Amino acid sequence: MRPTTSILAKFAVKAPKVPVPLYTFAPLSQVSAAELPNNGFGKGSYHIPKTKFKHWPVYLKVSNTRRTTEIRKIQGDIVQFKNDLLKVLEDGDKLKTSLNTTAGIVNIKGDYVKEVKALFDQHL
Repeated sequence: MRPTTSILAKFAVKAPKVPVPLYTFAPLSQVSAAELPNNGFGKGSYHIPKTKFKHWPVYLKVSNTRRTTEIRKIQGDIVQFKNDLLKVLEDGDKLKTSLNTTAGIVNIKGDYVKEVKALFDQHL
């Protein structure tokens, strides 16, 4: 017959508990913005990752006669990306664009897929 754990508990030697010191955070007055990790991404900077097949996420959407260029997967400052893209594209001032900041999507009215992909190959 095997002894139960309650009988063995009487004879067990209890190890002393080592007190663990609590971690104290530095006060906010002593921390500068330069010391913070990942500071600044999303403010004036952006990133567009390629798809799993190593293509740029630039697509042509066709709805009846409407053709729009859709750029997906934009991470960071989407408004800054749109402004930089319109500066580089021909007739960028005249293009109509729409933004979806939650999903990271920029839509440009017209078919500019080849131009945008060529710009991404050069600049990104």
